[in-house]
This record gives sequence, C-alpha cells and structure tokens, in this order.
Amino acid sequence: MEQVNITNSNSPEHIDLDMVNVDKFILDLKSVFKENQIIRSSDSEYNLLSKDPAVNACKPHAFIFPESVEETQLIVNLASKYDTKLWVYSTGKNWGYLNTGSKKSDIVVILNRMNKILHVDQDLAYAIIEPGVTYEDLNRYLKVNNYSLWTDSPGGPPTGSVIGNALDRGVGVTKYGDHFAHLCGYEVILADGNIIHTGIANKNASNGAAHLYKWGVGPYIEGLFSQSNFGIVTKAGIWLMREPEDYALFGLNIKDNTALAKCMDSVRELMLSGVIHETGRFSNDVAILTLITQAINEGIDPKQSISREDLARLKQKYHVPGWTGSFGIYGRRAMVRTSINLAKRELEKSNSCDRINIFTKLRAKFLREKIELVERTNSKFISSLVDFILRKFLGTSLALIRLFPGLIDLHEGKPVETVVRRGYFRYQKKRPEKDIHAGRDDIGILWSVPVLPFKGSEVVLFTKECESLFAKYNFDIYMTTMIFNARSVCPLMAILYDRLDTEESKRAEQLYLAILDVSHQMGYQHFRAGINGWKKLYQNCQELKELNQKIKLAMDPKNIFSPGRYGID
Repeated sequence: MEQVNITNSNSPEHIDLDMVNVDKFILDLKSVFKENQIIRSSDSEYNLLSKDPAVNACKPHAFIFPESVEETQLIVNLASKYDTKLWVYSTGKNWGYLNTGSKKSDIVVILNRMNKILHVDQDLAYAIIEPGVTYEDLNRYLKVNNYSLWTDSPGGPPTGSVIGNALDRGVGVTKYGDHFAHLCGYEVILADGNIIHTGIANKNASNGAAHLYKWGVGPYIEGLFSQSNFGIVTKAGIWLMREPEDYALFGLNIKDNTALAKCMDSVRELMLSGVIHETGRFSNDVAILTLITQAINEGIDPKQSISREDLARLKQKYHVPGWTGSFGIYGRRAMVRTSINLAKRELEKSNSCDRINIFTKLRAKFLREKIELVERTNSKFISSLVDFILRKFLGTSLALIRLFPGLIDLHEGKPVETVVRRGYFRYQKKRPEKDIHAGRDDIGILWSVPVLPFKGSEVVLFTKECESLFAKYNFDIYMTTMIFNARSVCPLMAILYDRLDTEESKRAEQLYLAILDVSHQMGYQHFRAGINGWKKLYQNCQELKELNQKIKLAMDPKNIFSPGRYGID
C-alpha cells in the first residue's frame, strides 16, 4: 500500500471515532515507541504534517513513525485489536493525489524513518531498499559509492519515496520511466500481521533472485499492492538503469494542435519501429510558462485564468511555442547516432515541428557550462546578448534555457525541483527557489490523468474538450501529454488553485469531476486518482470494483488499511 493524496478543505474537522479505542491504541504504542514517533494534534509538528495540496482531506488523529518492520507489524496488530484504521505513506510527498491525509480522521503511518539502502548490485543493475528511501537518497548513494547506475526520477519532489511512487504507478522520463514495471520482489505486511515475500520467492535464497523476475510463479501477486489498500510494502527491489555511453535529448517546437497531431503520430511510429524506447512529453504553452514565471510577476491576476492576450504576450516574451515536445535516446554512441538520424528524418518528413533541437551528452554538457557562466557574470548586457543569440539561432530564449540544467539532470536520473515549482504559478507570493513544499505553502494541486490511445487526432479532440472545461471553471489549462508506451499516452492536467480560498477550492474540485465525467463519456479511464475521484473511478466498470471488494474482504476483513482508497472498502 502506498502514497495517497487527499483533497484538503480549509479547516478539516475530525470525524468522530471510538476515541476510547484510539486512546488505547496509542497508549499501547507509547509503551514501546519513543516520544518523537507519535505526533498528535497538540504537538508542534502536527500542523505542517497535516497540510495537503488536495481537496476534502481529513486531518488524522495522530501520525505514527515506525523505524522497523517489527514496529510496523506491531502497529498493524494493535490496529486489528482495537479496530483502528490506518493510512500508510512512504514519505508523504505524493502532491496532487494525497500526501498525509485520510478519507476520515484515522491514524496516519509514515514510513520515512525506514530508509535503509540494503543492497546495490552493479552487475545486474538493481537495488534493495526500504520505503523511506527517497530519490534524493538513492541518487546520492549511487554517486558517492561510484556506481555507474541511474535511477529514473519523476517530476515530483526529490524527497519523494522511490517505492511509494512506483506503487502508485508514477512515471519518469527515461526508458525506465514506468516505475511500477521496475519494482520487483516485495516484502509485505498483511492485515493479519503476517509477512509475505513476492517475486521468485525462496526463503533459503541469498542471491537476490526474488528481485530479478517480477512475475513469480502462479497468479501475479505484486499488482495487488499497487494503488490499493491490501498491505504495507516494507521492502522492495528497484531496477536501475546502466549509465549510457551517450544519449540524445530532442526538443521540439510545435506551433499548434494541428501540428501536434502530426508530430505525435510520427513519434508513435518511431516507437513502434524501435527507434525510440524512452518515455517522452508534449507540454502546452501554459505548462512551460508555469516553470518560468508566476502570474504576479507578469501583471496577471492570480485569481483569474490567463486571457488570450496575456497568453500571447507571455509566449512572445519568453519565446514559448504552442507545444514543446521532448524525448530521449540512450545507449552506445553508435546506436544513438543512428537513432538520431532516423528520428530526425521521420520528424522532418512529417513537417510538424518549427524547430528540432538535439542535445547529445557532450553538447548538453557544453550548454550547461555556458549557462552557468552566464549566470555567474550576473550582467544584464550579457544576458540580453545571449537571449538574442538563442532566439536567432536556437529558436529559444534565455528564460527557457535556464531550465535546461534541471531538465538535463532529470533525464540523467537526478531528482530536481525544476518541475515541482509549476504549482506556484497562481501563488500570491514569490515562490521559493529551493526547498519547494506545496503543503507548507498552501499550494493547491489536483492531477487529472486519463489514458488515451497514442493517436494525435484523438489527443487533440480530447484537448479541445478539456480547454472548454478549464475556461468554464476559470482555470488555466496546464497539459503535459506523457508517452506511456508506443500505444498509449496520458494528457496529464494540473488544476492549480489557492487551497485557502473556499470558493476556488470548490471550483477546482468541480473541474476535476467534470474532466473525469468527460473522460468516461469518451471511453477513457484515469490511471491514477486522488481522493476526489475515487467514488467515480468505477462508474463504467462496476464489475472491477466488485472484484476488488471481494479481494479486500478476503485480505483485510476488518477494513483496517485505508478504507475507501481507490474506491475499495
């Protein structure tokens, strides 16, 4: 079971529970746990922990921080004894879906103190880790210990959990971008307190075989613990990417929706023919602008959506095209060079891109050094000159290029905050340059993530439907269409709102539900959901909900784990 994001109301109230049992549960824990492992509403740390960028979340009665598998087992056994409900998170950084809240005011368990990197295998390129290990932790460990291995990092906070993101089926940018596909061999605590091991499980094995083959034997078990409430994953193997000899990052300037459809079809053919294996992105103008600036910096009312005139002005100011495409090619140098030529030829044939920029490993390093040099000069004249050159010869701007080092890091598997700051576009204060924390800063984010066929015409049709909905509810349409594989994509949409504004929070939720309804009407399902969408997830596939309920009843008959998560009670 893993990270969940909840919708926050402005002042979530505790929902009545049998407080006698809750108090007994906590009293028993206190006899074993240290004082700083139990945080209640009277403690100073509680307020920050209980903040969540989602809508309609309830604050828990207490936060519990186990430091071992044995302590987590004890929590589960006591919860069963006292009929106490548990919501379990790895690190609680699943911004936009559910961070550290619950559907009701239950007990929240956060596993961030279980943060050991237990093993790394250079030859087979995998690691065994606990759920508290973050992308930042794993990346640092690999670098310090001179492993030539990369993690694939999502666009979320570097302090997010590797296991947690994978279990919630998060997505990155390299060929290891499907995080759940690369999680293998779990240790899981079930609702009865027993522990199971998945993968090619063999209690007598000490060779790590359990973490090398996902499917095990018999029915596939690991999927039961993804986006569910059937158990607590306390250890897992994560497959790592061997550092490539070379890579090429493609940046595509795409004028409008018509060109986007043609470009997407070309990229699909490149993937189906085996030229491209990596996940990629197509981001609209608003998505790119949220990385560069804020509404308050541009004379725009953050309580209103951007007008067409202001959008055109900002696009010209920062040289942002209608859509920006990106994908990477990784491998041996000769393979990369061949793939560059094939990809470039296909894209040029489609006549869909106003400009194609290609950055090899060497060219990316060179450009990064030049950007850092410009920043060190701190000269307005130099900056203006560089901006002019970039616009004339690369079809971009200095404001866009300043994002480049962070985006390169992300494509090299390094977790960065470059993309996380998008949530601050409507923020009414200056956003922090580092230590981004959406909960602390009362940033409201809801993610809408339907899965569509990888056909440009279908994506454009769906985009137009969503543009109308965003305009109706007075929000800017932030869309980044993620390539899942050669057959499916996800138009990821961010609804950015002021979490402290009751009316705006209500509109954000209404928009989220409207997108969900339109998606279902057009035959599409979301691949992830926050607390707002759980009730509607199965409206066109009730039989799947009923099957999940049967599994829940068999595995967790007392409904201890996250009641109602992903619509499963």
